[in-house]
Amino acid sequence: MPGLRSETTPAEKEAIERAVVARLLQYAAEKKISNPVIRDILPNEDLLGAGEVGSGHIWQQDISSLQYHTVYSGTNDDDRAFAIYKISNAGATPLTVAIRFWKGTGQTAIKDIWQAEMVWLNKDKEEYCDPEAVIFYGVNEGFNIDFMAGPDSGMDNVILGGKVVEPKGKVLVPKVPFT
Repeated sequence: MPGLRSETTPAEKEAIERAVVARLLQYAAEKKISNPVIRDILPNEDLLGAGEVGSGHIWQQDISSLQYHTVYSGTNDDDRAFAIYKISNAGATPLTVAIRFWKGTGQTAIKDIWQAEMVWLNKDKEEYCDPEAVIFYGVNEGFNIDFMAGPDSGMDNVILGGKVVEPKGKVLVPKVPFT
């Protein structure tokens, strides 16, 4: 599995983002999503935030030591798709060592596993995946995204960088109520 890149130049980052946007727009045309727009992925509105705390609008995960924990889970709407292509961590001491992306909510097949620990060890603030490793979830497709912590459990702040395609003017409704 290609996974995350060890180094990504600014030109490569731009190329990966352009390729993601192009793929989403092509997919929107194939699925006949009317007036498609591309925007950044949001944890609560797009990923259902199974493990969210606080407002649900921040990237925050409660994860367990040395075991996978489902943080985001759900099924895309019939007019929404998304792609994830980078990670970063807003926390001072990152805990996440791996992120596992499942195909479907029933965890029937693994799309990919990203080893995040090397990103943090290299003191990188963000890391892009190889172009062939972009995680794509289409319309009506279920997803589970699991995080694993290293030896310490607790709250982490991993940001999944991605783009969403949906109809222009679609109302974003939080899936988890504000607390």
